[in-house]
Amino acid sequence: MARGARKPSTDSATDDPRERILAGAERCITRYGLRKTTMEDIASEVGMSRPGVYRYFSDRDDLLIALITAHARALRDRAHKLMSRQTDLAGQIVEGLLYLTEQARQDPVMRYLVDPDGSGTAERLIAARVTEALAAEFWDPFLDPAYVNNKLSRDVPRSDVYLWLTNLGLMLMRGLDESHDPNRYRSILRNFVAPAFTPSTA
Repeated sequence: MARGARKPSTDSATDDPRERILAGAERCITRYGLRKTTMEDIASEVGMSRPGVYRYFSDRDDLLIALITAHARALRDRAHKLMSRQTDLAGQIVEGLLYLTEQARQDPVMRYLVDPDGSGTAERLIAARVTEALAAEFWDPFLDPAYVNNKLSRDVPRSDVYLWLTNLGLMLMRGLDESHDPNRYRSILRNFVAPAFTPSTA
């Protein structure tokens, strides 16, 4: 067994092997850090062999992509509650970006997206169109009404909107730290990002 032959965890709330493996991976990442967590650690944590884990995930990146996706969706659900309190799309975009980046940079799994050692995983997320799918899930509930009510131009492909907002989020994740005032970033977003989502009065 890895790391001193830990006793396999038996407190799983599910019998789904994939979910057990993901939960075990999360515990290992919390314990050892993401960089040092190995597939052997995860297999040991859930009482499986490494080949057993590889039956459900082709490699470590595949497992991490599934874990990142699960964390992103949980974050999305929390963010939507906050964003729904805003009365206009510009405010929803600004507050959504701030919440997303502040929470993601504190998440031991999500922050791996901006870790230089995670570049390969990030590239696979993009190549598999996972980032675009997650962006659609995150932003569409707020973009859809704006398009229906002609408050946003249909001339810009929605995939471009997803890409731009995703890159803004990653940029903010790299820039935000404990020494930065979130209100300063809120002001920057209101000045430079919000106008793109504010209907023209011309």
